[in-house]
Amino acid sequence: MSATKSGCKQRSETECVYGWITDLCSKQSRLLAMLELCERRSHIESLGPLLWHSFGAVSGLLQEVVSIYPAILANELNGQQSQRICAAIGLFQAMTSHPFIGIELMRCQFLCYLIPLLKLTPQIRTVEHVRLSVLGVVCGLLKSDHPQIVGYFLGTELIPLILRQLELGSSMSKVLCAFVLCRILEHEVGLTFASRRLARRLHLIHTLARVVHQLTLEPEPRVLKHVVRVYSRLADHPESLQLIFKHLPAQLRNGYFCQDSLLGFENASLELADLNRKLVNRDVKNDTARKE
Repeated sequence: MSATKSGCKQRSETECVYGWITDLCSKQSRLLAMLELCERRSHIESLGPLLWHSFGAVSGLLQEVVSIYPAILANELNGQQSQRICAAIGLFQAMTSHPFIGIELMRCQFLCYLIPLLKLTPQIRTVEHVRLSVLGVVCGLLKSDHPQIVGYFLGTELIPLILRQLELGSSMSKVLCAFVLCRILEHEVGLTFASRRLARRLHLIHTLARVVHQLTLEPEPRVLKHVVRVYSRLADHPESLQLIFKHLPAQLRNGYFCQDSLLGFENASLELADLNRKLVNRDVKNDTARKE
């Protein structure tokens, strides 16, 4: 008897999920459907593929994203708008967490609709929720470690927007932005792109230096960890290494961040030593070249 009730309940829940996905096609019923699906997305198996293959679902979610553009131009967002767009982005994140669908969404250029949301500058809760939602989608895609995704992001405005949030955003935004930058530079194509032009290298390295200065005033080990790794990765490129040697903040040279154990960045001493070793090796190589 209990097994029968369980089967009926499961059937009922499945029917509800299909009903909510169908409701995404209608503007009137979309908000409730998005909220219900978002709330249960961690418990609904294959939600990403279900959304991707359901007629009108992706189109309905995209309409929610586009409808927020007037607020972006006005650089303001109210609570209801934030709730709707975050729910839509949350369902996109459910789709991008699936490797195949993430690549397909990238090829459909859907990120071109999300990245402009990072242009919102007010540091208020409603905007911050949207910002973190978009960054969550970007981080999820980069975790797949697919080179096509990195190449795609390099062709968008993502890096300049990430650098701005890394310097001016909230603590959580900075953590996610530092992670995104680190993941992009891990790929050879990302390192080459970042180091190709002098203006681009200067912008990146000066921004990192300002972030380090902020971290001396308001320590955040999770941000520091990725910033140090970005510096270390940039140091693998000869032209970027030259600029790092000139502009590396003193706090990363003199052991300032190694005085106390940093929860969340326990390997600070080792990674900073590795970064400074790269700078020393540059000096050794230069001295050897002069002697020859």
